[in-house]
Formats: sequence, C-alpha cells, structure tokens
Amino acid sequence: MTDAPKTPSVTVSPSGEIKEGSSVTLSCSSDANPAAEYTWFKNNQPLLWGPRQRHTFPSLRPEDRGTYRCHAGNQYGHLSSNSMFLNVTYAPKTPSVTVSPSGEIEEGSSVTLSCSSDANPAANYTWFREHEDSVKASGQNYTITYITPELGGNYCCQAHNAIGHQNSTFLIIKVTSSSSSSHPAMVAVTTIVVLLATILLLVLLWMRRKRAYSKAGGQGGRPDTVEEPLPVSVYENVSAPINRLAPAAQREPIKEQDEPHYASIHTSRSDNQEVPRCWVGSRAQSDQADAVFYSVVNIKRPNAVPGESDPTEAAEISELYSTVKK
Repeated sequence: MTDAPKTPSVTVSPSGEIKEGSSVTLSCSSDANPAAEYTWFKNNQPLLWGPRQRHTFPSLRPEDRGTYRCHAGNQYGHLSSNSMFLNVTYAPKTPSVTVSPSGEIEEGSSVTLSCSSDANPAANYTWFREHEDSVKASGQNYTITYITPELGGNYCCQAHNAIGHQNSTFLIIKVTSSSSSSHPAMVAVTTIVVLLATILLLVLLWMRRKRAYSKAGGQGGRPDTVEEPLPVSVYENVSAPINRLAPAAQREPIKEQDEPHYASIHTSRSDNQEVPRCWVGSRAQSDQADAVFYSVVNIKRPNAVPGESDPTEAAEISELYSTVKK
C-alpha cells in the first residue's frame, strides 16, 4: 500500500549535554511508502548534506550549535519535522578587555574596565591586578570611581564556567597626576621667566658699562685707568751730551751741542726709597740741599778712531758735575 510520509522526527545521539569535540549523530525518520527522501535545515537554511537520513559530526564545534529540522518527502507528499536545538557546551574563549576612557587617564577620574568572552554556558568574570593574588572585583565590568597613580598598572580578567576557564591579556592603565598634567605649562612659564631675567641682567650690565665709559670720557681716560700723582721733575744740565747708540745720521759734533738740554724724568719716590746717587752727565739740586755728589765723566768724540790720539781731545774733555736730589 502506498502512502505519503508521516510526520518525521529528529533524534540526536548521544543524548544529554554535548560538549565541544564530541561525536554526534543526527537522525530523521518518517513512515512512508515508497521510502521518503530527507533534506536537512539549520536555522531554516538548507544544508548540502544530500538526501540522507542521518548526519554525523565527528568533532562537534561551537559553530555547530543551532536549531535543526529535517524534511521527508516522496511522490505522494512532503512533511517537515519539528525543530530540535543542538546545544554545544564549551569553555570560555580568550577574553577581550577594554577600558573607558581610553588612553592616559587623569587622576581623580572614573574608569570602567570591561571583559567579554565567548562561552557556553555563559562565563563569569573575575578581575586581578598583576603581582597581586587577591581578587579586585567580580563581574563583567569593573569600575574605579576615583583613580590614582597608585591604582594604575596592569589588570586582567578571568572568564570561567563549569567546563573551564581562560585568562585575558593584561590591560595597561596609565594614570597621570594633576601635577604632571600641568608640567608642560610650568616648563613654559619657567623658561619665559629665566629668559626675561637674563635679558634684564644683560641690560643692567650694559647700562653700568656705558655709565662707566661716560664717566671715564669726562675725566679724559679709560674707566680702568688709575690716576697717579704727578711725579717730581728732575732737570739735568748737561753741557755736552753724547749718545753713542744713536744712529750716525743723528750724531752731531760735540762743539755744536754746547747748549744745555733739560730732560724731565718722572719718578715715583717714597721717603724710605733711596735715590740713585750717580746719574751720568746729570746735575740736580735737592730742595733741602742735604747732600751733593760730583761725578767726572771723560767724553770722547764719536768719530775718534781707536789707537789714535786727538790733540783736541784734552780740550774737549769736560767735567760734569751732577747734583742728585735725595
């Protein structure tokens, strides 16, 4: 007797909780004559399994989780089974962590850390801080209402369920103190103050130097010139001075230099300093006439030849009497 397919039914083997990695077989059955052909659907989307009654998952994956149904049909009719939910349980995947606000966080602000992970059943979350064993907080979100530099550092969350657990990577929280946030402004102000102080110091030095030069110009000298008292003038009365070291062009016969020559010699003497007793060809008188010294100098003509005697030499020899003021 021919008949259209009866309502198909879907079964899963093994039954009960199905974990990731398990081997699972889905079966569809319907009473029909002639035998029905089967088509599978997942979440109402047809699967390319072919006209088969059974399908086996050798290693179930989380993405195999979903709602399945089968469709049985022959030349006399077509019917669909009820939907069956295939639940695949698995441990949490590696959690991802985020922080709001992101970037550097200013001291005193509120910070929220968030953690999420794909898990079945849904994961629970625990928060830890690096190098600390104690739990900082529990829950998918961890909020610090008033952050300080001491609370900065590396944080991570752990996602766990009945099947397993998984830790996230560390989330770095950088907290800037209120003093450090104003550091660039302080540096700028300090730089300006130092620059202005340097300019003011240079101006003051320039004005001081200018004033010193002006004062020195009014006195007829340089600012660093020390004015000394005028020395006492000593006059020499030389009846016949001769300079043997002078150039030949400047030498003149002794007879043309009969007139006395006076030389002004600046000396700086003190009461305790001894005045030279003899100056060749000089004559000076002391104001107090304490002592008189005489010196005799033989003067020869500059053109005299060694070894020859000049008959006029004796006549040209003069005695110079010099008076030295003590």
